[in-house]
Amino acid sequence: MIASSHNNRGNTDQMKILHVIPSFAPAWRYGGPIYAAQALTRELARQGHEVVVMTTNIDGPNVLDVPLGRPVLMDDVKVWYFPVERPRWWCFSRPLGRALQAQVKHFDLVDIHSIFLWPTTVAAFLCQRWGVPYVIKPSGALDPTCLNKSYDKKWVSLSSRAKKWFYFKTLGKVDLGRASAVHFMSQDEMEAARPLRLRPPGFVVPLGVECGQLEEESTSLRLRERYPQLDGKKVVLFLSRLDPIKGLDLLIPALGDLALRRSDFVFALAGSGNSAYEAHVAALVKRHGIRDRTVFLGFVQGEVKRSLLREADLFVLSSYHESFSIAIVEAMAAGLPVIVSDQASIWREVSRAGAGLVAGLEPKEIAAAVDLLLEDDNLRKEMGRKGARLVSEQFGLAKVVKDLVQVYGQIIEGKPLTCVKTEPSLGRLPVS
Repeated sequence: MIASSHNNRGNTDQMKILHVIPSFAPAWRYGGPIYAAQALTRELARQGHEVVVMTTNIDGPNVLDVPLGRPVLMDDVKVWYFPVERPRWWCFSRPLGRALQAQVKHFDLVDIHSIFLWPTTVAAFLCQRWGVPYVIKPSGALDPTCLNKSYDKKWVSLSSRAKKWFYFKTLGKVDLGRASAVHFMSQDEMEAARPLRLRPPGFVVPLGVECGQLEEESTSLRLRERYPQLDGKKVVLFLSRLDPIKGLDLLIPALGDLALRRSDFVFALAGSGNSAYEAHVAALVKRHGIRDRTVFLGFVQGEVKRSLLREADLFVLSSYHESFSIAIVEAMAAGLPVIVSDQASIWREVSRAGAGLVAGLEPKEIAAAVDLLLEDDNLRKEMGRKGARLVSEQFGLAKVVKDLVQVYGQIIEGKPLTCVKTEPSLGRLPVS
């Protein structure tokens, strides 16, 4: 039995919440959304709610080495993994569908962490059948940059655009049109979705981080000892999934230009992606003359990640689009000044708080921002302090989850969403 056989609607102090997620920890290759989902579900359980995750075992071209069809307890969260089947790109899984069919009716609310994929459609359909309210979290996928994808190889972009617009003309009308609400992670993300004229109300609750974990000191690991290239140099850090959307084709030329004028920095490149794109990034680094001052760290987590955030001097993410970047927030939580593109949804918060610099999608602008921070130690420290304060005040995990719980409660009770930033309706996408 996954959840108790009666629902608890009306008692929002202890809710039964099902999270339907195409992929989950430890599928770290998918980046921030996996970390965010794990942190969110863990904190919900910590705040006294019954939390279950249903997901597949997909892990890129591989599968996770996890038990299938039975619960795995992670920090008081029951996680059920089911085998992914073809077509894998759709995260299709008949066993997941059967489990959802049997169990959706026992929950007070279902939180669906994606669009375009099969788990979204089957979960939304079953919620409608059983009258269970559900929230959809598009995670930036409704932004025009993603819908009109053009930053990847031509055939990849064309295929992506075709699949997404077909979804909107068919399944998406029902999946999104009948949701209780759409969960956006920033005001910018919600505004970007407005042209789609979605029918359900939208609300904004950002993702959160546990600040204390990132601030812990450690004597067991010193990255400058492990990587001698970092010693005596200022460290410019990129820490994210390796993907064309992250703008490395802008950042690497910017650093190449800067390397002609100053020799006091190294580029720490942390993250992983598919092998073809990793090779492309390595070629970019060589082409722009910074191979000897670039340290390829690969995928990092745990103490290595915390040490990297402590020992870096500044963080850069020049993405073509970010609905919400956990990496940016973690960098600020660790006291790093950040340089973000004006396509990152929280750039306004960064700018208003004085926590970093905002650059356009031009290598010259990125190079100028990096140059300014490398040149001014006091400015880096001041921005780092302001960033840590911003995270503490707006993006602390416990606060963020408490706000989300209020939204859940109002949805379960059938009340208007009044506790957070909302839009009564984003339009009137028709329901078939």
